[in-house]
Amino acid sequence: MRIMNRDIDSGKPFDWGKASLDYAKYRDIYPKEFYQSIIDRKSCLNGQSVLDIGTGTGCSS
Repeated sequence: MRIMNRDIDSGKPFDWGKASLDYAKYRDIYPKEFYQSIIDRKSCLNGQSVLDIGTGTGCSS
């Protein structure tokens, strides 16, 4: 998905999907228990749509 916003990078389109692999590789700071809590809540499973609204690098609790 290409995103364009005149307030970000002078309006040049960007594709977060291209950056997400690098983000996952270099920002892997969460313990295994964090991911287990997501699984236990039955969140982010195959076929689900998940919307992340402005959480940045925050963690759910």
